[in-house]
Amino acid sequence: MWIGLTIKFPIMLKPVVTAVILMLLLSACISKSDHNPLQQSSTEIPDTTQKFDIRHRDQQQIEKVIYSFAENFDNVHLEKCLELMDENIRGEVDGVMLHGKQNFASRITRLAESVKNAHYQQRHLISNMQFEGLTNDTVKVSMYSAMLSTDLTTGMIQLMQVGYYKGKLVKKGDKWLIAVLNSLPDSRLVENFFKEPLDSINKR
Repeated sequence: MWIGLTIKFPIMLKPVVTAVILMLLLSACISKSDHNPLQQSSTEIPDTTQKFDIRHRDQQQIEKVIYSFAENFDNVHLEKCLELMDENIRGEVDGVMLHGKQNFASRITRLAESVKNAHYQQRHLISNMQFEGLTNDTVKVSMYSAMLSTDLTTGMIQLMQVGYYKGKLVKKGDKWLIAVLNSLPDSRLVENFFKEPLDSINKR
């Protein structure tokens, strides 16, 4: 009886031993491939949820700054525009030069008086806002802009210009501020187009 058991015991273990050996070999192969960068997928999407959330909030804040600036500029609430400007703001918005926040502040009264009795209301329509992060606290922006004017005596609406707004915003503390802003009307493209020789235009 004992002899029979000693003969059957190794035979019963054979499938178990074989399975254990196969599992060990398989786990060794898997661990080896995990450490081989050539066998890892290059299309795997990294976990950037936290970065995306922060960037999305920044985009929302930047949009709010731009829209607020345009609305206050249109309604001649120029003192509120100051709150959205960096100290060293520069650029040109619809013919108004920006050479530092203090320079703009000193011209607020004169700018407001110049449109006080104009009997029209201007509106900026802004769309297609694009963002390009330069550093953690500096972002370039680009957007389409169309400026409309409503005659308050006749109600007639006129399209004044269309084109781009391009600029740069910087983050100071927990606020995004406009550091650069330029209006680039498409009228400049028309002028450049007609300055070109006719032959070069026909060859396009």
